[in-house]
Amino acid sequence: MTPAPLRSTVYESLFVHGVDGVLITSADGQTLAANARACELLGWSEAELLELGRDGVVDQGDRRWTEALETRARDGAFRGTFRLRRRDGTSFPAEVTTATFLDGGVRRAFVSFRDITEAEAEAARTAETRRAAAEVIDSLEATSDMYIGVDASWRVTYINAQAEFRLGVVRDHVIGGDLWTVFPTLLGTPFEEAYRRVVRTGAPTTFEEHYAAADLWCEVRVYPLRRGGIGIYFRDIAERRAMEQERERLLLAERQARTVAERAQLDLAHRASHDELTGLLNRAGLVQHVASVQAKWPATGLTVLFIDLDRFKLVNDSLGHGTGDHLLAAFARRLAALAGPTDMVARFGGDEFVVVMFDVPTAAAARMAEAVIATSREPVDIGARLLVTASVGLSSAAGPADLDTLLREADAALYRAKDAGREQFAWFDEQMHRDSVHRVQTEQDLRQALDRDELLVEYQPAFDLRFERISHVEALVRWQHPLRGLVPPLDFIPVAEESGLIQRVGEWVLARAVAQATRWSHIPDLRVWVNVSPHQLADAGLPERLAAQLHRAGLPGDRLGIEVTESALADVSRLAEVLGRIRALGVAIAIDDFGTGYSSLARLNALPVDVIKIDQMFVADLGTARGEAVVAGIVTLAHAIGAEVIAEGVETLPQLTTLSALGVDSACGYLLARPSAPEHLPMTVPAESSFCWRAGMHPSVARVPPGLRPH
Repeated sequence: MTPAPLRSTVYESLFVHGVDGVLITSADGQTLAANARACELLGWSEAELLELGRDGVVDQGDRRWTEALETRARDGAFRGTFRLRRRDGTSFPAEVTTATFLDGGVRRAFVSFRDITEAEAEAARTAETRRAAAEVIDSLEATSDMYIGVDASWRVTYINAQAEFRLGVVRDHVIGGDLWTVFPTLLGTPFEEAYRRVVRTGAPTTFEEHYAAADLWCEVRVYPLRRGGIGIYFRDIAERRAMEQERERLLLAERQARTVAERAQLDLAHRASHDELTGLLNRAGLVQHVASVQAKWPATGLTVLFIDLDRFKLVNDSLGHGTGDHLLAAFARRLAALAGPTDMVARFGGDEFVVVMFDVPTAAAARMAEAVIATSREPVDIGARLLVTASVGLSSAAGPADLDTLLREADAALYRAKDAGREQFAWFDEQMHRDSVHRVQTEQDLRQALDRDELLVEYQPAFDLRFERISHVEALVRWQHPLRGLVPPLDFIPVAEESGLIQRVGEWVLARAVAQATRWSHIPDLRVWVNVSPHQLADAGLPERLAAQLHRAGLPGDRLGIEVTESALADVSRLAEVLGRIRALGVAIAIDDFGTGYSSLARLNALPVDVIKIDQMFVADLGTARGEAVVAGIVTLAHAIGAEVIAEGVETLPQLTTLSALGVDSACGYLLARPSAPEHLPMTVPAESSFCWRAGMHPSVARVPPGLRPH
């Protein structure tokens, strides 16, 4: 049993001086005593509390008090939290401890309580803080970003799962460790520099860098923390960088493609306006550039120099196109060097060049032409030293000038220079103008003539000097103009060749000749000959069209022959292929005007030649020993390669007699028969008894009907 003095001391310590409020009550709830702390907390004096009793300070709305009394009655004590009521009517939470005890044999109870308003608030704040911290942690763990928290001493305070996984570390081994020790590869890198700068300045920063230890391209955001230290957020940007790099690659590819396309467009534009071989302007480019100048200065005068290399075709045919190209390129460089800063130089194709000069006097243009001719005389060393001269045609007009007109005029002047002997220049004049107008009119009329069927074909026979019969007939085109009358072939055939109409003319004559040969198919061994121009021979489809003509007419190929002029023999390799296909049809091949062009023994050997026709200039020279020797040589050469010989232009009986003596196979000319309509030709030979032979007359002449002999 506790001594009385000790009980007195305990009582005083707990009741009088205790920090908790204490009420002493009877078993039924009457207040018997209240300490000073209870009066302070409840706002009542002790006397007032004694009068109120226990129920006067208990919040009646708190049902837990009833449960507490029941527990105390049963167990002798209870501890819990209740709401107590102050004098002012407010209530406060209180932590209450109550228990019963015996006092002199009487059962009493004490109620000890303390105000826990601040404790609850602190607990609430702590709970809120914990909840917020939990939310932050949840956010840090849920985010796709990696996060590392570092305190002011560079110790790692937190690392989320993303960072743990991507950096290949274990959280328990990292947290609390020194950042530079845990991640030593950060030292000396932009990472360290950025982290220390944020700590030093307090300013957040963002940057992108590659973390080599984890092979990680990341975007890093570093923020200063209020409590000191930094928060480091970093995200994997490898995919974004790959996309950016791919986008950049695509943009680069697009830029490169655009550049290539622009270059290609420029290249196409350059090719469209420039000659590929020489780099000079081509015809279209020259027209475009001149038009540009004339648009700015309409009144400017033009002078055109049309330049052609003399006998350039011979270089191509003898040394090959590669050598010819080198020669053209060398001449183009020389021509460009001669040109002034405002002059325009162009190549029109082949060996044709053009220089356009602006507002220059006639003397200056003439000096330019002389310089062109002089520079062409200089040899070109391309393995062999070549010397090819030039001819120049000039035309000039004050502004506004028409370039097309000047080109035509300069071209006409060029041909005048060539006709005058080449290696010189000529100005366009009025006579050339008249000739040019006449040529244009002839071309227009010829086009209409083809549509109006104004052309006709006459035939001139060649008489066999061995058997005194007609074995060959040459088809000759004629033009009966409605106003000009009969137009000579020399007046319209060159125009047809220049304008390209020769194809239509040639096809028309060929069709008429095949039809006539079909009508003469009853005459044995008769062959009809048709002249074929170089333009027609350049068409690879000629053999097929010829075969179609023969097939439609039902005419055997051996009843037809084509005549090729010597000027067409320059490109013997191409010509041999076309003539070979024609010869395969059974059609005979004749070389016309032999001895006046490019023929040689080598060329004749390479071509399928059936007939050689001696030009009339050699026939006219038969009165001389030299003339007879030439004809004899031609006959010997022709017979050596298995070809027959036909002499053209026979006009006298001595010529005919000599040709027969020299072994010529056939002859034609005005002595024997003029060209005429087919119905007027002596295609059948009457019996000898019907002829009255004239003394000294060659039998072939004697057999020609008197109406067809020359008078």
